[in-house]
Amino acid sequence: MQIQFDNEFGNNFDLSPIFKPKSMVVVGVSQQNYMNPGTTIFLKNFFEMDLGSNTFGVNPKGGFIESQKLYENIKSIPINPDISVIAIIPKLAVNAVKELIEKNTKGIIIISGGFAEAGKEGKKLQDEIKKLCIDANVPLIGPNCIGIYNPPYIDTIFLPTEKLILPRKGNVAIISQSGGIMLDQFFLSCYERNIGVSAGVSIGNKAVINEIHLLDYFAKDVDTNVIAFYIEGFEQLQGRKFLESSKKISKDIIIYQGGKTDIAKSAVQSHTASLASNFQIAKSAFKQFGIILPETEEEVGNYIKTYSVITKRKPAFNFKNYLEGNVVVLTVSGGHGVVCVDLLENYKLKIVKFETNEIEKLKNLVNETIQNIGSFNNPIDLTGSATDEDIIKILDFLFQLDKIDIIIAIVVPYPPAISIQIGRKISFIARHYNKPLICFVPYIEKYNLIREALELYNIPVAHTVSEAVQMAAAIRDKSRAILRLSYRQ
Repeated sequence: MQIQFDNEFGNNFDLSPIFKPKSMVVVGVSQQNYMNPGTTIFLKNFFEMDLGSNTFGVNPKGGFIESQKLYENIKSIPINPDISVIAIIPKLAVNAVKELIEKNTKGIIIISGGFAEAGKEGKKLQDEIKKLCIDANVPLIGPNCIGIYNPPYIDTIFLPTEKLILPRKGNVAIISQSGGIMLDQFFLSCYERNIGVSAGVSIGNKAVINEIHLLDYFAKDVDTNVIAFYIEGFEQLQGRKFLESSKKISKDIIIYQGGKTDIAKSAVQSHTASLASNFQIAKSAFKQFGIILPETEEEVGNYIKTYSVITKRKPAFNFKNYLEGNVVVLTVSGGHGVVCVDLLENYKLKIVKFETNEIEKLKNLVNETIQNIGSFNNPIDLTGSATDEDIIKILDFLFQLDKIDIIIAIVVPYPPAISIQIGRKISFIARHYNKPLICFVPYIEKYNLIREALELYNIPVAHTVSEAVQMAAAIRDKSRAILRLSYRQ
C-alpha cells in the first residue's frame, strides 16, 4: 500500500515502510542491560516480528547479544534500512539522524525523551532533527514516544511483551500523543472488550508526522474501519487542517481529548510540548465535521467497540435512520430494565412509548404466565418465566416497528427456561432486519457461548447496562455525525 501526502512543508511522505518495514536498525542496543529500551525493541523485532534477521542493532562497542552481531556504527550496517529506531540521549540523536539519512533510511522513530517537552535546549535539538528529516523527505515519528505497534510487521514498544496487555488484530487504528494512554486506556480497554486493533501509534512530540498524516494514512488502509485518537492539542493551524482532512473520510473518527482544564493544559506542555486546545471551541468544531467525541474512558471503549463491530455487518445499517435514538428495552429482569431506562434519559436517548393495541400484540406473543405477570410498556419485562421462544417472538415484533430505532436486549441468562443457545437464536432473527440490536450479557466464562454467538454476527455485546446504553448513544451519535458531514460536502 503506497500512501503519500503533502505536509506543511510541501514534502511527499510514504509511510508504508514505517508500518510494514522489511528491515530495521535499532540505535542504542545494550549488551548487558536487557531492560534497556533499545535492547528490548531489538529483541522483540528480531525474535517476535516478521523482520527476524533483518533487524540490526548498533552499539559503540559492537559485540553480540543473543548470538546476534551488534554494529559499532550506523555506517557499518550492511543494508539500507526501511525503518530506523533511535533510543539514545538527545545530544547523540542528531548525529544518528544525519547518518541514517545518509544511509537512505525510509523512516525514523525516536523513542528518546528530553526534547521540546524538556525545555529550550531540547527544543533546539528537536528542531534540528526536524529540519534534517524535512529536507531529506524522511518521515519521523516522535520524539518522546513509544512509536508503532503493528504486528506482525513492527513493534517498537520498549516494554517486554510479558508486561503488556495487547489486543488481538482487528479493524481499529489508535493514534495517541501519550504512549501510556495508548497502552492503558486504549489497548487494555480493547483487550477487555475483545476489540481488534489494526495498528497503534504513539506520536509523542510529533516533530514531523502528526495526526493529519496518520488520519490520511489510515483512511486508505484496507485493514482499518475505525480511527481513534487521543489528542492533547494541535500545533498552530493544524486543527483546521485536521478538520478539512476529516470531511473527506467516510470511516468513523473518534477523538478522546485530554487537556480540558487549565491545570491539565499546563501539564500538556511539559508532557508532549503541544499547544492544548480550547476544549469547548474544539468540541463544537469536531461535531460540525462529523467527528465522534466520547467524554469518559468507559465511553471511549464502548464507542470504539460499537463502531468496530457494526462496520463489519452486511448489509450495512443506514445510519441516517437513527437520528432520534428511539430505544426500546427488552429484559428478563425488571431491575435491569429500570436502571437502563434511567440511563437512557441521562444520554438523551428517547424511550419509545407503545400504543394500547401494540401492548396487546406483545402480550399475545408470550406464554400465559408472562401475560399475567410481565410488563409490556418500555422497558418490556418478560420476567424469570421467559423462554427462548418468548424472547425471539418479541424481538421479531420489535424489529418490524418503524417507531423503534435501536433495541437493547438485556440477556441475563439466569431464568431456567433460557438456554445457552439463546445467543445463536437472537443472531438468526437479528440478521433478517436492518435495525441495530445491542445485547447485555455478563462477561464471564460460563456465558461465553452466548456472547460469542452474538458477536459472530456483529451484534455489539455490553458487559454492563451502562455500557449497553453508551453503545446505543454511539449509534445515535454516528447518525448525527453522518448528517452533519453530509451538510458540509
